[in-house]
Amino acid sequence: MRRSLYTLALLIALFACSGSADAALTATARGTGGNNTGATSVTVTPQSNLAAGSMGVIMIALDNAGTAGSATVCAASMTDSVNNAWTRQQNGLFDNGAASAGVEIAFYTAKLTTAFTTADNVVVSFGSTSVTAKAWALWEIAPAAGKTVSYITGAIGTGSTTGTPTITTGTITNGDAVIGGGGAESADTWAGDADTSNGSWSIHQHNGFGTGTSGMSVTSQVKVVSADATQIYNPTLTSVDTILGWIQVRETSLSSGFFHFFN
Repeated sequence: MRRSLYTLALLIALFACSGSADAALTATARGTGGNNTGATSVTVTPQSNLAAGSMGVIMIALDNAGTAGSATVCAASMTDSVNNAWTRQQNGLFDNGAASAGVEIAFYTAKLTTAFTTADNVVVSFGSTSVTAKAWALWEIAPAAGKTVSYITGAIGTGSTTGTPTITTGTITNGDAVIGGGGAESADTWAGDADTSNGSWSIHQHNGFGTGTSGMSVTSQVKVVSADATQIYNPTLTSVDTILGWIQVRETSLSSGFFHFFN
């Protein structure tokens, strides 16, 4: 009988983890922010609450203020004010020849063990480097009940001086979410991607601080895809130094503790 119960548990767990066609990820915009004042960090505070059990995603854009403009400065990880752990998943820059003459971007994720509310914050550090212009966007990616959200992969583009940047993802699995984002060395002139191939991009979170080459703006959108395929992310803006990136996240089952019931 005991062996039968273990077999049944294994079959149920395998069934729950198989495929992602019934995935039910939802993306909610939780605000933008930034500033145009030199500092070695920036504070991210949600404009509405993120629930425990969901994933927080920060997409940040900033001056490429590292050494000679070619060194990234975004911290590898940080802990927020309620002890959620945030991890840098992707980071890259467009170096247009000198420090603060281009753009650095980064994506952070956190599996939220504690709700991240408007009373909380997380500080993104730039080490000892003072960065003037920076802007960020915050997302909540929520799974169905009894599920969790996991980071899968992502990439940063090469960047260029253009008004029509574009980046193509790897194959995104049906039901997964792709979060696209970009930074530009300018005030906010971004227009979101309206593509509807295998799903529709979400509302467009965007913001900017400062103007011209002294400014920084951010854009970000999410798509939960309806078929296995690559995705092209191509928001537009007035031609400036800009760079795009993306990450992929997936809803998976929470099976820990299930087998303990039979022990």
